[in-house]
Amino acid sequence: MLNIKKLRLIGLFSYILLACILVYFLEPVYLLSIIIVLVPPSIVNFLWLKKSRKKILIFSIVSTFLFAFAIELSSRLANTWDVQSTLPRLLGIIPLENMLFAFLNIFWVLSFYEYFVDRETKKISKKFKYLVIMFIVFSLIIFGVYIYNQEIIAMNYFTTAIIILIIPSIIIFSKNPVILKKTLLPTLFFALVFFVYEIVSLKIGSWWWPGEYLKTFIVFGKVFPLDDVIIWYFLSTITLIGGYEFFADNSK
Repeated sequence: MLNIKKLRLIGLFSYILLACILVYFLEPVYLLSIIIVLVPPSIVNFLWLKKSRKKILIFSIVSTFLFAFAIELSSRLANTWDVQSTLPRLLGIIPLENMLFAFLNIFWVLSFYEYFVDRETKKISKKFKYLVIMFIVFSLIIFGVYIYNQEIIAMNYFTTAIIILIIPSIIIFSKNPVILKKTLLPTLFFALVFFVYEIVSLKIGSWWWPGEYLKTFIVFGKVFPLDDVIIWYFLSTITLIGGYEFFADNSK
């Protein structure tokens, strides 16, 4: 079983490399690049699961619709990031392509975690309802304040990270530090996936960084923030898994 999982792990990353090479040369629109690079491995990894498919699907859908939309709104108002849009933007601001990306970012990371690291269980924790309530309250605040005064909710990258990643991680992992060890493999794997895909995406113009950041580099003549490496590559995966374990997973 371990050998099969090792081969599958190598296979997933090999696919990402080949898909990114294809995207690099074809230069498709952002939506199509997501479909080429992220959709196939996400679905395949999901189908490898035996017990936790329903739980992961519910968690991913709820997190995307009740949380990711609000985060995207506040970040776009602060001009933290932007992407190439071919679909209509919600409220004229939120790229729907990024909502697909957000869903896959949750869906695949958790599918990977359950298959390669965790012990699968079918039932979703009773604590999940508290996460749903927090998501709803957060979204109502963001969209409500947006109607009142857009400038109030415009959060830069680091402010967003403190609110939705750093503070929750401190709370979750201080209560159950054992989970932190289980995030190592997914975090390293997806840091590599995100890096390869992001470099290619910057090159072909799928997304860019127009805001202000702690530290920036120039890659292909375009801004590449160190904030992104710290926040998205590492903190987002750790916090996602911690939140999933704490609020949705019944396994120990």
